[in-house]
Amino acid sequence: MRPPRNLEEWLYCKLLESEGFHRFVRKVYNKVNGIKETPLQHQANPSEFLYKPTRLHKFRAYRILFWDEMRASLNLPKKSSKFLK
Repeated sequence: MRPPRNLEEWLYCKLLESEGFHRFVRKVYNKVNGIKETPLQHQANPSEFLYKPTRLHKFRAYRILFWDEMRASLNLPKKSSKFLK
């Protein structure tokens, strides 16, 4: 985007970039057209898409690690390498 040539153009750009201005215009538009004001859509949070293990997953992982440590203490080969790649 090219730099503004004068103050009026700069103010115009700032106004169009403003979230508050767009909220105000949306409210006026809804009132003029008789549209019920709807709440804004829920913004997706990246942490919602992260893997969240269940208690069963945690138990199984703990069990695998526990038995691997027991095998290691007896100088036996570990079996978790096929699970943890």
